[in-house]
Amino acid sequence: MSFSKKFLSSSLLSVIDQAMLSALNFAIGALLIRMVDKDVYGLYGQLYAGGLLAGLVVDSWISGPLTTVASAVHDNTRKILLRRYWQRQIFWTLMSGALAFFVVKWVPAATHLQERSWLLAGAFGAYVIGNGLREYGRTVGFIQSDLVSVLRQDAIYVATVLAGLIALYSRQQIALEYLFLLLSAASVLCTLAGRPRLLARTVADTRMEAGDAEVLQAHQETIRGHGQWAVLGVVVGWLSNYSYVYLSGAWLGLAAIADLNASRLLLMPIPLAVSAWSRVARPEASRLMAEHNWSGLRKLTLASIAGIELVVLAYVVLLLLTLPWLEAQVIGSKYSGLDPLILLWGIYFATNAVRIIGTSWLMSGGAFRAMFFLGSVTLVLVIAITYAAIPYWAAAGAIMALIAVELFEMVVVWRFILPRLQRQRQHARQMM
Repeated sequence: MSFSKKFLSSSLLSVIDQAMLSALNFAIGALLIRMVDKDVYGLYGQLYAGGLLAGLVVDSWISGPLTTVASAVHDNTRKILLRRYWQRQIFWTLMSGALAFFVVKWVPAATHLQERSWLLAGAFGAYVIGNGLREYGRTVGFIQSDLVSVLRQDAIYVATVLAGLIALYSRQQIALEYLFLLLSAASVLCTLAGRPRLLARTVADTRMEAGDAEVLQAHQETIRGHGQWAVLGVVVGWLSNYSYVYLSGAWLGLAAIADLNASRLLLMPIPLAVSAWSRVARPEASRLMAEHNWSGLRKLTLASIAGIELVVLAYVVLLLLTLPWLEAQVIGSKYSGLDPLILLWGIYFATNAVRIIGTSWLMSGGAFRAMFFLGSVTLVLVIAITYAAIPYWAAAGAIMALIAVELFEMVVVWRFILPRLQRQRQHARQMM
């Protein structure tokens, strides 16, 4: 199968996979919007953002650098790395779940609640653990280009969550504690269902020839070095992208977070589609960079930008046209008048998609240090702009701040960092 056909086939499966997850995420959000108070939905937004941070930290420490290295090595070496880092994924996921429990239970700013229940803290910690275990199985599937198994695992996850949501709805027990317990149970079930295939994909010939141990150790050192910078980069990146949740909550209250999240929820298929593209494209970009195939990378870049921007434009237009029906039938009158926020989120995601393509290439090239320094600058900018914008434009000001920072980051990535990475790769090749 040619590269283009193989990539398109993988992309299609990944889009189908993310479409399922996107529909599930929308169903959860829509159910909460209809069934709970705005403050409760605002709290869900804060916890969801916190859970995302926990997952991103573990992913940047293990899965992200592993994808960069494992995608361009020999098959047997790849399997050894995948098996070893599965054990580390379990350890760090358990640590992140314990930390999540501690934060929700004892840090007041995490919930804005005076009385924080043990059940909510325990359910959220379990959610973080289950999600981390499930994500590693997906990572292995993407690295091994086994998109069918990824799709199968996620179908089990989606079906389990939907069944649980129907049960909760029928009993009128839509509470955050039960929701996070349901999501964690579905993740564990999905992980157990995919465990035999995961083990099969990581069984390697452990007999090593002379020099193999040193090569493997060098790969692990590379992953560790990438991971150290990647964790720092992902933390500042998360703060840049999600500080609006906490800043808006501090200035405007949980109801403002609910409005921001409700309008963003309607556009969630866009970032999930971009994520689907990224999981397929990053291993391919790593291979193209390892081969110094810059013309192939350029074609992949142009096709990715054109395809994603077309999806963003079509979806935003469709959403604005159907918004009156959605307000009447899905989100309810308490969230009416979201048109300006949706339009701003559409502009944000259109800009964000182009930037993510660039940062995905940086991750494929191992430029985690540069991403950290860029993220540090953008974090300062987003906090300063949000602080200045919210008093004048309220919730819309938070999105405007994100758009301004995305534009800045997009220019820096495409104009300066990526060209420098290519020059460094070309120079290293000439010196060999």
